[in-house]
Amino acid sequence: MSNDTQPEIRFPGFTEDWEQRKLGEVVESVGTGRSTFTNGIVQTSETPYAVLGSTSVISYDSMFDHSGDFILTARVGANAGNLYKYFGEVKISDNTVYIQANNLDFIYYLLTKYDLKRLSFGTGQPLVKASEVKNLKLNFPQKNEEQQKIGSFFKQLDDTIALHQRKLDLLKETKKGFLQKMFPKNGAKVPEIRFPGFTGDWEQRKLNDFISGDISDGDWIEKEHIKDEGKYRIIQTGNIGNGVYIDKEKSAKYMDQNSFDILKANEIFPGDLLVSRLAEPAGRTVILPNIEDRMVTAVDVTILRQNENFDAYFLLSQMNTSKILNKVSKNVSGTSHKRISRKNLEKVTIDSTSIEEQNKIGAFFKQLDDTIALHQCKLDLLKETKKGFLQKMFV
Repeated sequence: MSNDTQPEIRFPGFTEDWEQRKLGEVVESVGTGRSTFTNGIVQTSETPYAVLGSTSVISYDSMFDHSGDFILTARVGANAGNLYKYFGEVKISDNTVYIQANNLDFIYYLLTKYDLKRLSFGTGQPLVKASEVKNLKLNFPQKNEEQQKIGSFFKQLDDTIALHQRKLDLLKETKKGFLQKMFPKNGAKVPEIRFPGFTGDWEQRKLNDFISGDISDGDWIEKEHIKDEGKYRIIQTGNIGNGVYIDKEKSAKYMDQNSFDILKANEIFPGDLLVSRLAEPAGRTVILPNIEDRMVTAVDVTILRQNENFDAYFLLSQMNTSKILNKVSKNVSGTSHKRISRKNLEKVTIDSTSIEEQNKIGAFFKQLDDTIALHQCKLDLLKETKKGFLQKMFV
């Protein structure tokens, strides 16, 4: 177990108690930027030096007035307390608090664990003062070697997280490209990319005709029917992402059997396609996954029930293309809450092909979605692992 003087997890060979010291006593310097500069200058051979702002590089300059390894955070505003690192010869803007240190990685992760946002104050804009940061009392290992090991460990973990994030982003971009090329563009009768053996023109059909009219809406659920517990989980528009079901189990609301009977509610099932008629964006669609609870959904959700006339993943993929979402957005109405009516949603035209080609395309995108979901799970696990180590490797 961790205590006031030693972390729960340590590298072998280190047994000494950690000691509490002011941050300003350990690092080289803590201050606020004072540099003068011109905004928006691009990097050239004449202006090679970065100007650091509250969250990133904001300009370049022909001169520098700071040199070294820096941790930086916004002094004022919504980003006050958020950290980033930069190395080299720089200028630093007056809206930025900087920390210069030797064991920079250790200090960075120590402050990440502490969360500098706790220092921010102010009734309006959050504010972080350099003097407060400098006088911050934190626990440090007595040996620099232990600081270096901890810093290197978290740096390597962050590098691994960044690598997985890049892989995930690449997969999402790959899917976006296939969505553009495996469905016909506006005015075209065939897609740019097809599976071998399919050559005929596609046709445009209204959504209602494409799925043979098996369309219904969720229920108008008043507050008195919404409970923290019950037999039926209420699936809402917030659960519907662009092709991705967003699980909110911890904040889920329910309906009991009595309310279900009074409302004559429409039960929904795993495999149903749910379309949000409420922006943003209206028209986004998910396939309802297997959930232990029985389920109902709200009135701003349209239910497309699977049948043998269409491939669900083919329709799911097409509904979330920019082409279809743009069609839907042209038919939304309302002031505070923009939505598309069920009647207008049914009239949205989609591109249709044979069920055999639908199956091929649907299976392709399902496999791609499964791969994306797997990478997302790995990334989430790495982030949770990092959170756990932050709690256990510092005092």
